[in-house]
Amino acid sequence: MYRILLGSNALESLVDSVFKYYDVDIAKDLNEIYELTYKNRYDLYIFDFYYYDVVKNLRSADDLTVTIFLDEYYNIYNMQKSFEIADDYLIKPLNLDELKIKVGYWYRKKINHKKNIIRYGDFFYHINTKQLFKDNKRVKLSPSEIKLLFLFLINIDKPLNKDYIFDELESSSDGTLRVFISRLKKLGFNIMYERANSSYILKKDTK
Repeated sequence: MYRILLGSNALESLVDSVFKYYDVDIAKDLNEIYELTYKNRYDLYIFDFYYYDVVKNLRSADDLTVTIFLDEYYNIYNMQKSFEIADDYLIKPLNLDELKIKVGYWYRKKINHKKNIIRYGDFFYHINTKQLFKDNKRVKLSPSEIKLLFLFLINIDKPLNKDYIFDELESSSDGTLRVFISRLKKLGFNIMYERANSSYILKKDTK
């Protein structure tokens, strides 16, 4: 699970929208940032520029976690300082679409850097080529099925709301989605439907 630490009051109200598909903690002040980063390992920090010195101290302690700074207004000096120790810089008021794109970018970058192959049972999904293999033979899937499978593979055991899937597939057809999922289930992917929250979930392979 992609884990994010938020250090900004401006982000608390966005946890159920922008960050709802990630594992998120919120730090109220610098003491909580230090406490949480000491206890846990995160994939992404999103902090107010106010915490510049905190990030500088974390870097000195060899914490190289990807960091996005948020600033109150455009300041070229702050931007320059940010990119000396951080990875990205955004200005308030935040554009939610831009924030989603930035978080998604760093998420995909981590996936691609960490591993190029995802294994599920006897299947191997090649991230770079977007191809599925079983017993060294390619399994032919449509582009939409491949995209759907990738969503499930990077969110194993995590429910994916149908609306989210529709957005990612750029489709709103419930019938088409059921056809795609039926195809994946016949191949051997243990996908369940959770009626309570209108979500699908790929269960972890137990072999």
